[in-house]
Amino acid sequence: MTENKINIFLRIRPTKKQLSNYEIVDDGQGLVIDIPKENQAVEVINNTKERHEFRFNKVFDREARQEEIFQDVALPAVTAALDGFNGTIFAYGQTGSGKTFTMTGGPEKYADRGIIPRTLSHIYNELRRRSDFSYQIHVSYLEIYNNNGYDLLDPSLEEQAKQLEDLPKVSLQEDEDGNIHLKNLSAHHAPSEEEALNLLFLGDTIRTTSETPMNLASSRSHCIFTLFITACKVGTDVIRKSKLHLVDLAGSERVYKTSAQGSLLKESKYINVSLHFLEMVIVALQERSQGKNQRHIPYRNSMMTSVLRDSLGGNCKTSMIATMNPEKAHIDESTSTCRFAQRVAMVSNVVKVNEEIDPQLVIKRLKKEVSELRQELALLKGAEEEIGEITEETRNHLKELVSQYISDTSPDAELDVGPHMGKIKACFALLKEMCLQGAGSDKPSKGSGGAGSEEQEEKIRKLTAQIKQRDNEIVILVNMINEAKKGGAKFQQGAEDRDSDSGNPLESSGSTGREHKQERGKRKEELLFDPMILKDRQKSFEQFRKTYPKNEAIESNKAVLKSKYDEAKGVGEAVNESRSKISEIKSHIEQLRVERAMRGETDATEDDPEERELKSQIEFHKSSYKEKFNRLRELKAEIEQIQGIMEKQRVGLQNDFENWYNLMVRQYRAALKGEQQAGAAQGEVTREESQEIRPGRGGSSRGEESKSVPVLTGNKDADADIAAFYKARQQLLEKSSGQS
Repeated sequence: MTENKINIFLRIRPTKKQLSNYEIVDDGQGLVIDIPKENQAVEVINNTKERHEFRFNKVFDREARQEEIFQDVALPAVTAALDGFNGTIFAYGQTGSGKTFTMTGGPEKYADRGIIPRTLSHIYNELRRRSDFSYQIHVSYLEIYNNNGYDLLDPSLEEQAKQLEDLPKVSLQEDEDGNIHLKNLSAHHAPSEEEALNLLFLGDTIRTTSETPMNLASSRSHCIFTLFITACKVGTDVIRKSKLHLVDLAGSERVYKTSAQGSLLKESKYINVSLHFLEMVIVALQERSQGKNQRHIPYRNSMMTSVLRDSLGGNCKTSMIATMNPEKAHIDESTSTCRFAQRVAMVSNVVKVNEEIDPQLVIKRLKKEVSELRQELALLKGAEEEIGEITEETRNHLKELVSQYISDTSPDAELDVGPHMGKIKACFALLKEMCLQGAGSDKPSKGSGGAGSEEQEEKIRKLTAQIKQRDNEIVILVNMINEAKKGGAKFQQGAEDRDSDSGNPLESSGSTGREHKQERGKRKEELLFDPMILKDRQKSFEQFRKTYPKNEAIESNKAVLKSKYDEAKGVGEAVNESRSKISEIKSHIEQLRVERAMRGETDATEDDPEERELKSQIEFHKSSYKEKFNRLRELKAEIEQIQGIMEKQRVGLQNDFENWYNLMVRQYRAALKGEQQAGAAQGEVTREESQEIRPGRGGSSRGEESKSVPVLTGNKDADADIAAFYKARQQLLEKSSGQS
């Protein structure tokens, strides 16, 4: 048992607004915030402290990347959880400061994955490397909304979609030893990273979020994603049970700033009260660490503090990442967050490895030993069954058993043929035959340093074929993009502030969801282009794609995907090369043995230095093969994740284009109708000007240049001014043509 302080980190959110006066000092481990007196509230006395200094394990500035956050904040606790220690990582800060982005990540770019997805990826990669342990992973997802617990992975959600209030509430139960148990909270077995990510995304889809004046997608509840890890070392009766809490706390907010009402006000009250109880627990633990007579820790005040009892002052390695909004308007909340982090840093946890002897494993081991002793005794007494010659049917059965034994990658795999010397000899003969044929020895098994089998070989072939297919797709896409850049009409972009309810679909698709609702209209751009291009749907799509707000994220994911494909291609070639070298070396060893047998040197096998050198080369290539093969599987999982993200982006792009295209057609028709009415008043409307553009699916536009037609804005006053301008322009053109 060792005493372990809670590690605290600070992340500063990127922003384009006016920054407060802060400075990162002491090689990234200190933060200084200056609050000038003129910026303080009226009721604050002028001699209030202006300079605030805080210490952290590390401070991440606005440019910090998600990978850097994971490596410094989460990786030590995640690795310790695999070694049998309990772990907790929680994010704390005001609303809109980036807690959910830090924990879960962004949905668009693969590089924006948060701590939870990266933790799952790291854990399952480590499980494949730690072949001396067998692991089981179970997942639960708890949401605490208005101080009531709900299971986000409730099995009834698979049958039909339900409201959160319809789910059975999770209740707390405490045993006589003071341990907390959660009733109605399900734990789901997650044998693979894909299964675990699916459970995470399933819970995120029904998590409670709302639009507030401070944040367009504000989390209105505390969420605790928990991994239960059970590890057992091969050949022992000792198991390790650990749990890893990944906590995304709801953000604190000041009601007088948000002007929340109704349900938002009720949610804010519950959030602030629960965070207040959390601070009470931290203060009590801080006083205890300072030697004060603090016997009672108020864990029972709220459900959140009860669930996190072990994480705060118990048996757990805990890390906290505080998120801070550096804008000048939020300097008070940022200072409060830093003060809370300083209190958390004073809390000490007593950590130990959670090991225990599993009675079921002991019983299983003893039964196995009794069975083996009985078989050995029967074999020594010569009481084995007289079976005579091995029949063809028996030989086929033994061959099937040997094949299953070779293909079974479990360290506990056994080949049990009973106490029959004839069958044992036949199995050795079959094993040698398979080795000579290359069925077993050319492909190292997982237990002997490799991971080869027919199934794995088939996976390699499929992945190699998939890589080639994706390379061809990437080449085709690049060619299409190059062609699109060469042709098509030109866009002229005008930055014009428009009302947020104008109905432009590009606004909703380009919104980041983190800025104030009144500022969304400032980022919109009006596209002015040749309306005749709307006749050609493909060209319209090319023009839309050039100014699509999410195009940068799509291109970034494509670049990452291509780099992963290239790496997988190189790793696959390295895997095949290692296998070929192992096969060549083994053939060389067999040749040396044959030559020695022909010379009558049958007893010099172990002393031959050349053979020892070749065997050491085989072990080296086996190790390289295993490492590369595991990396290939990691790349396969990463590629599948990126493909899933890009598929969602593709669907979103198609939907946004359809909305934009239909809007442009409606606006053109409305503008054309206005010109026709203006022309009819003058009695000079040409047939060409009265033709409408109809949505097409690839037809080309006319060769003649159309007249410049106004695109309506949706604002009645602006549309009337534009119509009047074009009407006056038409009259001037008619007068000039009449004079000539």
